[in-house]
Amino acid sequence: MVFFHIDKVNKSDQKIRHLEQFVKQSKNNKVFILIYMEGCGPCNATRPEWAKLTRVLHRDFANRGDISIVDIDTDLADNLAFLLSKPDSFPTIRFISRYGKEVEQYEDSPIETKDRSIDSFIKWIKLKTGEKNITIGELTKTRNMRMRRMTHKNTRKNYRMRKQRRTRRFGLRGSRIQ
Repeated sequence: MVFFHIDKVNKSDQKIRHLEQFVKQSKNNKVFILIYMEGCGPCNATRPEWAKLTRVLHRDFANRGDISIVDIDTDLADNLAFLLSKPDSFPTIRFISRYGKEVEQYEDSPIETKDRSIDSFIKWIKLKTGEKNITIGELTKTRNMRMRRMTHKNTRKNYRMRKQRRTRRFGLRGSRIQ
């Protein structure tokens, strides 16, 4: 599995050429590409979920050289020859295979939920690659940590709210005002 992150800071013509060679190398090569625009709200929400794919899928697809996960800035995506059509909206997520001739939009895929979460990305990739068993242990760890943070944040918020109610009811000292 090959991962490409191409943005204006990490811009490299060599990376773009390598990606184009990957697509042209074999008709069985599969590319999952996220085309984003800097400053776009939905793009900024999708990019962290897309980046998690590197951790989650690295173990399962480590020995598969025919799959590539790419995220690229829209200004640099204009340089890619295998993109037959320009993105209509952002973020644009596509599956490309057969030398760039077979293209499927993520939004047009047959998966049930297309909420741009890592779960839906994994389902889509499983569908397109034919993989049955993808370990999502790393995914579960990430989700559990996020839930713990949210619970901790809610606990602090609840504590502040209870404290404010007590001060209003009992005054600053804590004794009941008559």
